[in-house]
Amino acid sequence: MSATPITRAEPLRDAVYARIVELFWSGAYPPGTAVTEAALSRQLDVSRTPVREALLRLEAEGVLRSALAKGFTVRPLDAREAAELYPILGTLESLAVRTAGTPPPSVVRALEHILAELEDCTDPIRRWRLDSDWHAGLVAAAGNRQLQEMVSRVRTNLSRYELTYMRETVDRTEPDRQHLEILVEFASGDTDRAADLLTAHWEAGMRAVLNWLNSPADRP
Repeated sequence: MSATPITRAEPLRDAVYARIVELFWSGAYPPGTAVTEAALSRQLDVSRTPVREALLRLEAEGVLRSALAKGFTVRPLDAREAAELYPILGTLESLAVRTAGTPPPSVVRALEHILAELEDCTDPIRRWRLDSDWHAGLVAAAGNRQLQEMVSRVRTNLSRYELTYMRETVDRTEPDRQHLEILVEFASGDTDRAADLLTAHWEAGMRAVLNWLNSPADRP
């Protein structure tokens, strides 16, 4: 899987980080995979310094782990970590929805459009991207930049679980139904009810992922 080369007009540090995250999201680096500065710097046609900064940032966010003289590895999936991350993300997103107020029609239309695409999508990576965009739209409606950044950091870490899970789980009927219920309440201005439904949505997602992680089949 190749990444888009960095254009020098972009802020290099942020651009390198974004491209590396895209590679993880594409499935190029599943859990347990080694990640080397040299290979990424050649692939992105940049020096090792911004690549290392990006990898250290991803280590701080919980996506990677490093060992002395051994470089970086994508952290394996762990049921305990998932059980800790899901409630955090659910709480942060629910706070955003609860404080957003009644969204303007343009925001509702955008969220409806994403849901329509999501319901018809069968590609797991595309589904995950659409799902992430939908949740990001809910959070953005609150206009709280600090909250958006916190959600983004947790979601980047949690992506290891969601992407791997979605590749192995075909039926997404129930999450799609939950999305629609949340949006109906959010669009009506009942943000407390929408926030409660969103919390329940993340709790259901956590249970599904934990059941999958604890199943007898081998997991990454």
